[in-house]
Amino acid sequence: MIIIGYFSIALIVFFVWFKSFWKDTATSKKDLISWIALVIGPLVWPVVLPLSILQITSKKSVVQAAKSEQNF
Repeated sequence: MIIIGYFSIALIVFFVWFKSFWKDTATSKKDLISWIALVIGPLVWPVVLPLSILQITSKKSVVQAAKSEQNF
């Protein structure tokens, strides 16, 4: 069940990125690195998303701590 959910979301992300990539006129459709990023990106979202959330929350806590120290 988890694997089905993983690949379902990866497929959705791929199609959203593909649509954006296809509409982008600045990027060549023959650029191999762009196609590799387009394929690999949706496959690694379960790793990237938690790391991004962790980074955002850690920055918020550091900013809040700095603000509270300035108030004293």
